[in-house]
Amino acid sequence: MRRISRRTGLVAALLSLALVAAACADDDAESSGAGCAVDGELRETTLLLPFPFAVPFYSIFVAESLGYYEEEGISVNIEFADGSASVVQQVVANNVEFGLADPGPIVDAVALGEDLKVVFVLQNRLIYALVTPAGSPYTTMESFAGQTLGVSEATAGEVPFFESMLAAAGIDPEADVEIIETGAGGTTAAAFDSDRIVAYFSDYFNVIELGFEVELNEFDLGEFGLLNGASIVVQQELIDSDPGLIECLLRPIARAAEYTHADPRAGLDAIAAARPDQVGDPEGFDKLAIEESIKRQLPYEDSGNLLGWNRPDSWTAYIDLLASRGTLGDGFDPTSVYTNEFIETVNDFDKQAERDAATSA
Repeated sequence: MRRISRRTGLVAALLSLALVAAACADDDAESSGAGCAVDGELRETTLLLPFPFAVPFYSIFVAESLGYYEEEGISVNIEFADGSASVVQQVVANNVEFGLADPGPIVDAVALGEDLKVVFVLQNRLIYALVTPAGSPYTTMESFAGQTLGVSEATAGEVPFFESMLAAAGIDPEADVEIIETGAGGTTAAAFDSDRIVAYFSDYFNVIELGFEVELNEFDLGEFGLLNGASIVVQQELIDSDPGLIECLLRPIARAAEYTHADPRAGLDAIAAARPDQVGDPEGFDKLAIEESIKRQLPYEDSGNLLGWNRPDSWTAYIDLLASRGTLGDGFDPTSVYTNEFIETVNDFDKQAERDAATSA
């Protein structure tokens, strides 16, 4: 993936505020009345991300820029690791309270006995896309039989997904097609131009880059397209001991998502205000990148319009995919990986106010 340069009654309101403060503070601490703040001080916590790019995880950074974390009484240190596996390792080791990771390493850790839970799905659509040049005669998976297909890297994370999709369509990924590495951007455009490949499967940032050089047709991936991406994971111990802290982190992220969905450019501007190195082309690449990122973070249709909701069918499909590839034993319970106990609470905010704030920014 290329680097991106670039908000009833008074009694009910008071009662809600008191409950959140009590959950976040120690029993003997005097709450400041601002969410999780203690004795008038913001409570510090850390959220570890798999790589240092803001646009794919826009709501985390928009919440930072707009001061939403501080409104909940927390100060969030956003740090970066070297991939999702590293994130999960740090959560397991209790070095950070919150991690953002792809499902695979989380499932692996739970299968090994670690008591982890996904509390919020940030990317609830597959981050990969399958494209052919516009006007291509290859319009179905079945039509790829006997052809050569491109991916960004032969060892990249997209390959297992692509192979599983081909197999589901009755195409043996080892015998019926050839999958080759074509990189991104110009090298993949050249592979199309020279008829070396008939289709390309990669993360949506690489596909955006390719789209500047080749007019593309994107495939509908069906149920595969509903597979989870990066999700916020914590230890069960934190859920048991400090659920209020989890709410104080997740609600700002949900608010910031609503804000950005109303006006993507306002979201980009918010990111740029806090982290100007992350937005360098707001009218070009970054505009397309945040639009594609938003597509992958909109609420599921069957979620009741709840941001962050863990869709049971998507988790089951993901577990089945891992089991089919021999990377996970039979009998793994998908519900052991996630909880939706925080989702209604963190979506309990004035969504119209967020939309109005974005469109008037």
